[in-house]
Amino acid sequence: MAGLLETLNRMRDRFRGIPCQYDRERPLIGVVGEIYCRLDTFANEEIVRVIEAQGGEAWMADVSEWIWYTNFRQQEIIRKSDGALSKKMLISMIKNRVQKSDEHTMMKIFHEDFAGYEEPEKAEVVLKRSLPYLPYYGSHGEMTMSTGKAVYLYEKGVDGIIDVSPFTCMNGIICEAIYPKVSREHDQIPIKVFYFDGTRSDWDRDIGIFVELARNYQRNKKRKRVYPRYFKNHDLLYQRAAG
Repeated sequence: MAGLLETLNRMRDRFRGIPCQYDRERPLIGVVGEIYCRLDTFANEEIVRVIEAQGGEAWMADVSEWIWYTNFRQQEIIRKSDGALSKKMLISMIKNRVQKSDEHTMMKIFHEDFAGYEEPEKAEVVLKRSLPYLPYYGSHGEMTMSTGKAVYLYEKGVDGIIDVSPFTCMNGIICEAIYPKVSREHDQIPIKVFYFDGTRSDWDRDIGIFVELARNYQRNKKRKRVYPRYFKNHDLLYQRAAG
């Protein structure tokens, strides 16, 4: 862990040394969806780069949420099969606690840099928000996490949400049926599913249209986002110095 923390500190300082400009008017787009497709740049045809090229900023759902969700599901299964007071449950709880402790230790280094971009503390935070739409005790997997995360991202002040899914993915299809209700109940925030099948690479037009919808929503939204302290004013923007 000591070596890892040293490396992370070095990475943080090198990133801080890169001159950056962040515009408060640039719409923040949350990206959720099927775990592999959204995280593999080849599978999603560099969607984050496309969002950026079209004038948006992307907030990709973190990979660790899947770890916390599978830990949660494991404990649910153990509770039903072996009971809450069992050796299996104890082992699972200890594993989860160690993983969380390690995560907190590493994330502390980036506390200031990630202000306004905080991920949920645990899977239950996301699953609670999916309850009105896809209850976690009846719906499992990415569909439940994506729906709950969409609500969480709305609460954090994002300006639009994109769901990245493989073509014909059941999770994406179910979410697509749910998202109109989620949008209506959350100030009409734009939400759209994009399906990827490896046969198309001209996403600029469709994502450009979505970013423009997010920009229109941004002007009148009720949920305001928190900006990192590096934002100096409304126009010029986030100049970071090393150290």
